[in-house]
Amino acid sequence: MRKLDVFLIALFILITISMAMLRYQTSQTAAQQEFVRLSLDGTEALDTRFDSYLHSLTGVAAFIVASDNVTRQEFDSYVKSLKVEDYLPGVLGMGLIEAVPATDMESFMALHAEPGLEPFEIHPKVDTDEHLIISHISPLERNRDALGLDLRFEEARTEALENSRATGKPQMTRRITLVQDEMEQAGFLLVLPVAMPQKAGWSKDLWVYVPFVGPDILADLTPSQGKSYEISVYDGETTDPENLIFDTDPDRKNAGAFSTVLTTSNLGRAWTVVYRSTPAYDALFKKYAHILILIAGTLLTFMLYVALRSTRIRSEAMAEVAEMRARKLNAQEAEKSSILENAVSAVFVLDGDGRVLSANQAALDMFGHDSSELPARAFDTLVQTVEQAEPGDRHNAIGQTKDGRRLLLDVQRNDWLSFDDELRRTIIIHDLTEEIRTQDELKNTKTLYDLALQGAQIGVFDVDLTTGTSDVSDTWCRIMGIEPNTQSMDTQTMDTQSLFMERIHPEDRQILINADVACMRGETERSIAEYRIRFDTPDGVVWRWMKSDAIVVERDENGRATRLIGTQTDVTNLRHSRNALEASEKRFRKVISVAPVSMVMMDDQSNITGVNNAFCTVSGYSEDELMAPMRMADLIPPDGRGPIYKAVAEMVAAGAELYEGEHEVLHSSGELRWCYFRVSWVYDKNEGRYFYVAQVLDITDQKKVEHMKNEFVATVSHELRTPLTSIKGALGLIRATGGDDMPPATQRLMDIATTNVDRLTSIVNDILDLEKISSGEVTFNFENVDMGGLIRDTVDELSPYIRTHLATVEIDLPEVPLEVFADPGRTKQVLVNLLSNACKYSPDNSAVRIKAERLGGVGIVYIQNEGPGIPEHFRVRIFKAFSQADSSDTRAKGGTGLGLNITRQIVKRHGGEIGFESIPNRVTVFWFTCPLAETKALLPPPDAIKPSENRERLKVLHLEDDLDFAEVIHSGLTPVADVSHAKNLAEARKRLKHNDYDVIVLDWTLPDGDASELLDEVYESGKNIRIVALSADGSRRADQRLSANLVKSRTDLAGISASVLGLEAQAS
Repeated sequence: MRKLDVFLIALFILITISMAMLRYQTSQTAAQQEFVRLSLDGTEALDTRFDSYLHSLTGVAAFIVASDNVTRQEFDSYVKSLKVEDYLPGVLGMGLIEAVPATDMESFMALHAEPGLEPFEIHPKVDTDEHLIISHISPLERNRDALGLDLRFEEARTEALENSRATGKPQMTRRITLVQDEMEQAGFLLVLPVAMPQKAGWSKDLWVYVPFVGPDILADLTPSQGKSYEISVYDGETTDPENLIFDTDPDRKNAGAFSTVLTTSNLGRAWTVVYRSTPAYDALFKKYAHILILIAGTLLTFMLYVALRSTRIRSEAMAEVAEMRARKLNAQEAEKSSILENAVSAVFVLDGDGRVLSANQAALDMFGHDSSELPARAFDTLVQTVEQAEPGDRHNAIGQTKDGRRLLLDVQRNDWLSFDDELRRTIIIHDLTEEIRTQDELKNTKTLYDLALQGAQIGVFDVDLTTGTSDVSDTWCRIMGIEPNTQSMDTQTMDTQSLFMERIHPEDRQILINADVACMRGETERSIAEYRIRFDTPDGVVWRWMKSDAIVVERDENGRATRLIGTQTDVTNLRHSRNALEASEKRFRKVISVAPVSMVMMDDQSNITGVNNAFCTVSGYSEDELMAPMRMADLIPPDGRGPIYKAVAEMVAAGAELYEGEHEVLHSSGELRWCYFRVSWVYDKNEGRYFYVAQVLDITDQKKVEHMKNEFVATVSHELRTPLTSIKGALGLIRATGGDDMPPATQRLMDIATTNVDRLTSIVNDILDLEKISSGEVTFNFENVDMGGLIRDTVDELSPYIRTHLATVEIDLPEVPLEVFADPGRTKQVLVNLLSNACKYSPDNSAVRIKAERLGGVGIVYIQNEGPGIPEHFRVRIFKAFSQADSSDTRAKGGTGLGLNITRQIVKRHGGEIGFESIPNRVTVFWFTCPLAETKALLPPPDAIKPSENRERLKVLHLEDDLDFAEVIHSGLTPVADVSHAKNLAEARKRLKHNDYDVIVLDWTLPDGDASELLDEVYESGKNIRIVALSADGSRRADQRLSANLVKSRTDLAGISASVLGLEAQAS
């Protein structure tokens, strides 16, 4: 190579590298500068947000200065008017801090005790000469924990307040944890001292303040945050991780190549903000121009080398062949020039016979041939000229590709002579196939759109506002009742705009004009109006409703509208439907208004939005007073609001449709009335909130009746059980002392009295059991028990009753013990009821059969007897309370008709089923099921309690306010114990203080209190005294400190004696 060639190539390489490096450095510098600008924008946005907080605080301070005294409600109303949630992002509320000397705390609390509002407490307790107390804060719902807070409890809060007081300027605290923030995020207080003259009712030093959470205030500062950059904000002038306030990318998963650190001072505190670019930002500046420069420079250098080398070789050979090749080179140059001028189109060069000499690459690509297939081929085999073209056709030839595809072509010809005077023809071809296909598709699409508008009945109009004329679609004409393009109606020449305006109803014309004018002036984006159009029909004039929706699409240089395009639809049916809906709503509201059931409608803030007359009667307020507005919460006592709020919220969260519950309502007279609430809800998509409808039934009278019933049951429990037990005990003592010496007539009278006492006791027990089981007051003690053992014990206990009815019992039990999970006492009560009924209704000398077995996953017991059976008409109510097959049964067989009802409720409480099968005058079978025992083995039965071998007489203290019953117990226990009697707690305490007792027999209900107090005292004293409960109150739970818990009407004198002597285990 020549030196000049080497120099030029080296120069080109050096220039290429220099330009690439310069371009890369320029791109990086621009990216860094733009990132710094974005960072400054974010810091400026943060400063602006702080300024908005300070301006709001200044407004609150001005409100305080202008007021002699501000109540919490007035302060709350003012703060809510500022719409803090909408305009101050991140702020939890606004409050007022007062500096109160410790000596003035009493007067301060008295001043802030506002009627109708619950007093706040000062917390936490701080021992200081001056307290800094938050006396007002709003909204209270989310800041309740901050009300009454003494800010002296924490150094950061105190420091900010003291600095603010000293400088008279706003001050922000260091990072703290807000008491009202359950998430314990980085929080801050911004305080502003209130400069005001000393007024009555205000402390000497006042501050208004806002609490806010750092992550909330720093979120979404600018649109670029999170997209072009991530930020980390630290409290202070360093990036200490312990002072981190907010970090949008804590895991650094979105880190880019650029970063910058800025420190901003706001309101007495310095914050350090670290900005980091994101990969998305870096990608915006990741340009490859420098690489392209290197590639292009290399290619140009290589081309320069090739050109220099070719030039050198050509110059050496040119001298030898210059003259011989001169004419030939001139012809080749002309041919090449012709091809280059048409390089974007297919170019063929033909000889005089129309055969292909050469073709450019575009021609090869168009027809799908390679370079070896076309030379010497007749051009007519590729392209045929169209002799008679159709009007509008743009192509003049048709071609065919190698694979048979048809082409629509525009062919141009150019003849010329070669260097040896041979005829040559250059053919230039433009492929119009795709262009023509696209135009056809556009025509088809337009046709489809026209059909769609016609099918949807949407008319289109285009109004020229400068001439006052309009161009309309065929569908618009049909909507207006005009058949387009007919002999009578030529829409091309018709003045459709004038025709349209003439047919508008006079009352609606101005409505449409006003809408159009507002749109043309730019006051509204669209012109939307509904109006009536006149139609002349054989039956007379008909008015149909139309709706137009138009926009301005063109304006002149002065901004004046020049073209209005829109759509028009017939909305007559929609308008009629809307009117029908409004009429239906009026009827619905009328029905609600006169409904006998009180109803109230509320929004999600408990504001009453509608009531009927019945609810006005229940609440005692007029409709105007309730819609004042008044909140439903105002009608519910404060302690009753929480449960109903929680229940309704759970209902909505669970997607349930109805909440039902009983709550107290505060009547306008101040009376508390019980009401039954049925609350349903609906979500209004238009409002984006929930609305509630409640039916409120006044059940105050029902509650009173229920209370009277409970008092009656308590009275029956005490006033009947005690005398019955006394009578039963007295009869037992008479029989025991008289023995066989009583005359037969006296013994008969004793039997009658004993039978009737037992009968009356059974009736009282059934009534009380029914009430307590129905109300859920009875506690069931479930355990694993042997059903066979329960059946045998029940038969043994009922053996006297069975013999009385001249019946026998046959027991059929499985070989493997049938273990069930049940309450032994209540299960035995079921067996007693069913077995006694079977014996009662069996003929003399008949057998009652009882069988137990396992059936699937439950245990089942059958009790069968012969007899008259159950009448068909009685079967549907056999398990109802006070039901008997015949009223004469009560006299003939005895009983209350409650046994089967109680039995059914006990079985249901066990999770079992009960039923019967009966064949008249033959067989009746009652059955019930019980869940099988748990997998663990049954516990062994407890050892029987043996009587004490101590031969000394027991000293017994009997605590009973019924003197007759006390005398019966005294007579019954005298043979085995020394019995002392106390008729109240005071007397019992006195006797226990001066005497030692082995056993205390107590009644729960006494004139001066409940005996459970004495039980606690005896237990705490540590004395070794056995305690037996003997009371008419059967609802008391078992107590481990009792030796026995006996119910008066469910035990006899023998059972009482056994419990006192320690011969029976604990009963209940």
